[in-house]
Amino acid sequence: MVDGAGQNLSDAGRELLRKRLAARLAAAPDSLPEPAEKPEPADEPEPADEAVPLAPAQHRLWFIDRLTKGSLAYNVSAAYRLRGPLDVPALERALAYVLHRHEVLRTEVTVTEEGEPRLRTAFRAEDIRLTVHEVTEPQDPAAEAHRLAGQYSDTSFDLERGPLLRLWLAKLAEEDHVLGLTVHHILFDRDSLDILSREVSAAYRAFTTGTDPGLAPPAAQYADFAREQARTARSADLDRRAEVWRERLRGVPPVLELPADHERPGQPSYRAGQALVRVPSDVCGKLRALSSERGTTPFVVFLAAFHGLLGRLAAQEAVAVGCPFNGRSQVAQEGLIGFFVNSLPIPGDLRDDPPFTELVDRVREQVLAAYDDQHIPFDRIVKAVDPPRDMSRNPLVQVWFDLADGGPGGTAPPLALPGVTVSYFTEGRARTRFDAELHLGSAPDGAVTGRLLYARDLFEQQTAESFCGYYTHFLEAVAAQPGTRVSQVPILSPDQLSGLLDSWAVAGE
Repeated sequence: MVDGAGQNLSDAGRELLRKRLAARLAAAPDSLPEPAEKPEPADEPEPADEAVPLAPAQHRLWFIDRLTKGSLAYNVSAAYRLRGPLDVPALERALAYVLHRHEVLRTEVTVTEEGEPRLRTAFRAEDIRLTVHEVTEPQDPAAEAHRLAGQYSDTSFDLERGPLLRLWLAKLAEEDHVLGLTVHHILFDRDSLDILSREVSAAYRAFTTGTDPGLAPPAAQYADFAREQARTARSADLDRRAEVWRERLRGVPPVLELPADHERPGQPSYRAGQALVRVPSDVCGKLRALSSERGTTPFVVFLAAFHGLLGRLAAQEAVAVGCPFNGRSQVAQEGLIGFFVNSLPIPGDLRDDPPFTELVDRVREQVLAAYDDQHIPFDRIVKAVDPPRDMSRNPLVQVWFDLADGGPGGTAPPLALPGVTVSYFTEGRARTRFDAELHLGSAPDGAVTGRLLYARDLFEQQTAESFCGYYTHFLEAVAAQPGTRVSQVPILSPDQLSGLLDSWAVAGE
């Protein structure tokens, strides 16, 4: 996820960005804020009646929710296997502690008489309880836990009747549990999962030892960000900068049509499959060196390779890929849970069949330019570009990319609970709002691993796996010979090429 302040940058600022564009190290569970001098008060105040305007990105999700009548597309789910002596009361207290700290987790959307949506704190932490399921009796408790995860993931939210967060715990055995959550994306982004994991871990450690967590109270709340975003959205400068985006995307086809196995349905189901990606550490070492040579970061190099491959597969000289930009632009916002992310279309210019090194340079400048204007809401860019509207696909970008450090495939680091071994369990039903999403992360051995989420409406598993193979081979080739022109970069492995030649030979007999 691209991290940034969303302000026009000086040369010094651009140099800082080049450093910050590097995939960020996910904070370790013991890397927590310094304790406050005084603990937070034990008594929780009643929910505030004040309602604030939605941030523009939230407004988009609210509009889509109304348009699709409570679609499951924006349910965010995760679950973790907890093996060991779990202190369930301490876990419940830890979750309540974090709910108390972050008002946004206790909100719902209310609509004014004029039809305008507002975010309102409607619940206390004690109103959002951990639902405990005993699944020790079934023959396969883990399978039952997977069924529960799918059930929670498949239950839609009514944005006007929260809570918009569900917490559950499945007890598989005396020292074997699965902790899960499902939350609507309107309240939550990927960094929120990191923050939640760190704070729950800190609170659990404290409560199991009879101490107070003592985390410094948040310097702000998400509502402060939403107010500022709503105020900025009325600025005339926003329209002017959206026009800059329109010019930046001039010449990029509004549709990226990848070769698919099935005809595109009129209304997507959002059902996703996934295929795994692994780029070996020696290849990644060469690509990191290349990024340094070109004055950029691995994010840009891996994105440039993605652009190059997409252009080849779609036979286009220009493509646009959606990338997430983290809107936490102030120190006070760094530790806040909420929906801060803004997805932006990053164009890839493949005209004149450039050497890969030149494509990296072009993508670097596009990412830096996007950083300058990353505060422009995606909807305003869509409005400025005015592409043909089509309910069957996402506007402007149909493919999405992210490279984050500290977790394979963009999964959040698990909880750190003393005496308990924690591992990633499932996210429930995999879904995507795009034709394909590539999530990459740095592994401890220096490799880059991840997954391709693909629309099952369009692609079969084998096609997705082939796509992942093409991408890996593309990266291996440019790592070895970065000056190769994009059209000449091999995307088939020697075995695949040999098999293809053999099949042609048989067909010609």
